[in-house]
Amino acid sequence: MTRPALRRCCLVAWALLLLLTPAAAQNAEQELAEARRLLSTGKYAEAQDAYQALAAAEPVAAALGAAECLIGTGKLEEAAATLATSIGEHPEAAPLHAAAARLAFDRGDYEAARQGVEAALAIDADLLAARWIQAELWRTAGELDKADQACKWFVDYYNAHEVTSAESLRWIGLAAAQFARWNRLSDQFAFFVNELYPDALELDKEYWPAHYESGLLFLEKYNQAEASRAFAAALKLNPNAAPVYAALARLALQNFEVDDATRALDRALAINPALAEAHRGRGDVQLTNLDAAKAVEAFEKALAVNPASEASLGRLAAALVLLEGPAAAEPGGRAGKLVEQATARNPHAGEFFYSMGEGLELSRRFPAAARYYREALARMPRLTAPRGALGLMAMRLGDEAEAKRLLDESHEIDPFNVRVSNSLKVLEVLDGYAVLETDHFVIKFDRVADELLARYAARYLEEEVYPELVAQFGFEPQGKSLFEFFCRARNTSGHGWFSARMVGLPYVGTVGACAGKIVALASPNDMPKKYNWARVLKHEFVHVLNLQQTEFNIPHWFTEALAVESEGYPRPQTWNDLLSQRVPRGELFNLETINLGFIRPKSSLDWQMAYCQAQLYVQYMKAAHGADAAARLLQAYQANLDTRSALKKSFGVEQEAFEQGYAEHLAQVVQGLASRPKPAPMTLAELERARAADPQNAEILARLAQAHLLRQAYPEARKLARQAIAGEPKHQLAHYVLARIHLVVGETAEAMDLLAGSLDPDDPDESALNLLAGLKFKAKDYDEAGRLYELGAKSQPSNIQWTKSLARLYLSTGEEQKLAAVLEQLAMTEADDAAYRKKLAQLALKAKDFESAARWARLANHIDVMDAEVHRMWAEALSGMGEHGESAEEYEVAARLKPDELGLRLACAAAWIEAKQPEKARAVLEKLLQLDADYPGAEAMLESVSP
Repeated sequence: MTRPALRRCCLVAWALLLLLTPAAAQNAEQELAEARRLLSTGKYAEAQDAYQALAAAEPVAAALGAAECLIGTGKLEEAAATLATSIGEHPEAAPLHAAAARLAFDRGDYEAARQGVEAALAIDADLLAARWIQAELWRTAGELDKADQACKWFVDYYNAHEVTSAESLRWIGLAAAQFARWNRLSDQFAFFVNELYPDALELDKEYWPAHYESGLLFLEKYNQAEASRAFAAALKLNPNAAPVYAALARLALQNFEVDDATRALDRALAINPALAEAHRGRGDVQLTNLDAAKAVEAFEKALAVNPASEASLGRLAAALVLLEGPAAAEPGGRAGKLVEQATARNPHAGEFFYSMGEGLELSRRFPAAARYYREALARMPRLTAPRGALGLMAMRLGDEAEAKRLLDESHEIDPFNVRVSNSLKVLEVLDGYAVLETDHFVIKFDRVADELLARYAARYLEEEVYPELVAQFGFEPQGKSLFEFFCRARNTSGHGWFSARMVGLPYVGTVGACAGKIVALASPNDMPKKYNWARVLKHEFVHVLNLQQTEFNIPHWFTEALAVESEGYPRPQTWNDLLSQRVPRGELFNLETINLGFIRPKSSLDWQMAYCQAQLYVQYMKAAHGADAAARLLQAYQANLDTRSALKKSFGVEQEAFEQGYAEHLAQVVQGLASRPKPAPMTLAELERARAADPQNAEILARLAQAHLLRQAYPEARKLARQAIAGEPKHQLAHYVLARIHLVVGETAEAMDLLAGSLDPDDPDESALNLLAGLKFKAKDYDEAGRLYELGAKSQPSNIQWTKSLARLYLSTGEEQKLAAVLEQLAMTEADDAAYRKKLAQLALKAKDFESAARWARLANHIDVMDAEVHRMWAEALSGMGEHGESAEEYEVAARLKPDELGLRLACAAAWIEAKQPEKARAVLEKLLQLDADYPGAEAMLESVSP
């Protein structure tokens, strides 16, 4: 298969036009070509009519074409009947027998397929379609040597003949690719996609299956860009090619793009309702969403098309394990019976076990998936995919030595697999990382970039996170949990390496992720904006516990809810804003859809909303069903129940009643967010229509005025605002619009008078109040500005902007006690902002509140371990608390980060002296004097500790 050029020769035709006159023969040939064109471009109904019109002149070709039209639209019984009738009339036509055999094989009737193959090959021993089905029959029966030789036959045939049929090249490509996989001829992959299938398109420019088969090869290698291009090219030729849409769904699911996958599958099944791979794809979507019951329904539909398909049987077995628990796979269980069925037909049913593993992986049952990948490899070592999948699973389960072995083997067999290649690169990076080991954790990190991060992370995990969460969840994981920090290397960001570590592909939309036994993080030192690494570590360790204690049988939303709740932070402003906007409009996730908000959100706001709603589910169940509600639900998932059954067992309620109570809870939460609920947003056109319906409505007039203000249409805005005020003299929004117009021309006093005169302190308008307070602040009327900002904070306690304004005000007025109070609120709400914590530490030190100073410095360190000032303040606070040894260590860190600030070294030495460790003090002082022999106080201090 490696020669660069194709030899050309003609195949012997199975039918001649000898009975026709030359003119009639030419006309029939043209009509047949037109029918083929219609079929190739997906005009199935028109093609079928064209083939029926040719039934008399070209009965065999017409029957074959008509059958393809029927198969392409899912009318399999009609296609089988068409072929059977034509075989009865033309038993000497080998292609008819081959087509019937192929259809029978695709429907799982292997005996009928075998008979059809034998009949076809008895007439034409070189008929490629029949030869391919024969190879597939041997493969599915476990006669692998025969199947291998049958595939090799195609290679020999290709090398000995010049092939002039695009369809023939497709059969050759399928068989040769199988032979290449089984015999580790990885170099052939490039030949198929660069030469063989392009040659098929040279022979027939409308032969879309050539693009399709190329796309499947790229898809197999996780080369998503090339796969997408190939499938797009296929659909350009035939927009009704249902198998291509099913393949596009597989491509989308590789990235958990569930909506795209669903749309593609809907399109595939609309064209061909009997497409088994599309039904299987629908089942995969349900597995991704952890809905095993619906997945079972989808896989059963796939098996109704082909009851012998190992791919469908394996997926159904996986869904049954998810639905009924691991016992389902034991002998006598529903999945166990499928195992017996598959292995009885084929003792080397590697595809069955591989498909089962894939299904379990889609549902995040990683240990179970690994088990069946191993079984696939044991049953059929010739398969290439299970070895790579098992290596990737070993990566997820933290067994990196085993992963390296398997991935090396897989890469040698198939160097084109992108996920395998990326994962091996990750292991190369990890191989150069340092390792810090504690009683319960193993931490890997770049020694140069992240040594400090690893040190503080280890301390935090071991001393705070582990004891708290193990006690909270009543579960202690076996062995040590692996945490890995990734930073920039080889022109790839830490986030890029983190993503490759988790999925083998370029992008994961978070900074940390857990696969159950390992946690990977993009180093905050390598991110454009630092994040609270301590918060992320705690969050991810909740996942470690939840996944292991339920044996991975916990919905994504619930483990995320428990993780967010365990962080201990209030809802961020973004979440409150989303609740205020979406709850009144009913734009919410429910328990059927919320998992998709995490797996593949439509937007970053949907992703935020999923987290927000998940936490509120936990808070609601605690409020409605007791403080131990989450623990009871967790136990139900440990018992392998699905969500509906778990709610019934835990709380005695049906899912619909639980959802209703939750919706009422959300409404109450939103009511508490503000005294004045925000109206639903309206476009300018919607506001104009509302005014037309109610011309005197002051609220509509004011909102329309505001809309024109935003467009800088000041005359119209002024007119509308005045109309609103005419109907409602103290309408705050209308006065706000007029005030803004005054400010445009510099009339600040007039603007303030308007705003102050219309302000309703019992129900203030947010925009008007904020503008008035800002103007007072700018005018340095701090008392009035403070009063107004406090009014805003009282009326909208969830809106952090009022607190930020108060902080700015108190910073300006020097009211440090008030400043500390609001900064503490900000520090807890803005979890990833170190500035608030640093300022609080500074204020506490100034007040000699050393315990508070140490706390805030430690919390600032949770965001930026590389901030020398944080370590200095922490050291000073510890010294004030009498913790001199720890203080000295923090001074050492500060000095390491700021080596030019020699005063840090002197302070460090002093702390070591107070800690009664003079030898450490001497070492620090000697180094200091090497750097500056005249540094004030250093020589005297050294003399005081000299022996």
